[in-house]
Amino acid sequence: MEITKRELGQRNRKNVVKCKNPKKSQETYTGWSKTYDEELDALNYQSPQYAAKMFGKYSDGVKAVLDIGTGTGKAAELIRKKYGYEGVLDILDANLGMLVQADKKGFNIRNIIRHWVDQRGDLPVKDESYDVITCTGSFGPNHIPVTALTGLIKSLKHGSLFILTVGIPENNSYTLEFHRFLHNMIDAKEVELVEKEEYQNFPNALDEVVHVVLVLKRS
Repeated sequence: MEITKRELGQRNRKNVVKCKNPKKSQETYTGWSKTYDEELDALNYQSPQYAAKMFGKYSDGVKAVLDIGTGTGKAAELIRKKYGYEGVLDILDANLGMLVQADKKGFNIRNIIRHWVDQRGDLPVKDESYDVITCTGSFGPNHIPVTALTGLIKSLKHGSLFILTVGIPENNSYTLEFHRFLHNMIDAKEVELVEKEEYQNFPNALDEVVHVVLVLKRS
């Protein structure tokens, strides 16, 4: 029996999360990059939609955006084409194959940055360069380390927004650790939680995957 795109999408999304280490995850992405969009569309992937919607809500006066863990650029493309953002847009990802697919979409990218985000979260950009950072689907097991959040926000101007998606604490040990770490940052007044909204990340998947989109403000 032929495997459907929906089934392939379920298998590949589990492989990038439940593999042995981040290196194995990236190897899966390399092989998956050409069919990534159509398989996740079959699962009705929602994170890019929710992140872009939040961007549209808070986009007044925004002149420079960085999309971290852009993948094939699904969220960045929505920011451009659905929400009409015309300013500077840079994208960053660890996987060259995914960046190639994003570039093919032609939505006016200034810089395409290949970079592996480590535990420190230091980026190859100047501090306080961006008015908004978006990040969809990259805060999870075998992806961006939880502690990287403290470094990533340095690329934001003070008072600017970080829009990200992540699983709810009950999903796995990573998401529990992430939310604990974030709450500590909020308590330390490094960031402020502006808004959050829960949603089903893969409505067409067999298993229920609840995520949340967070809008954080750098202090």
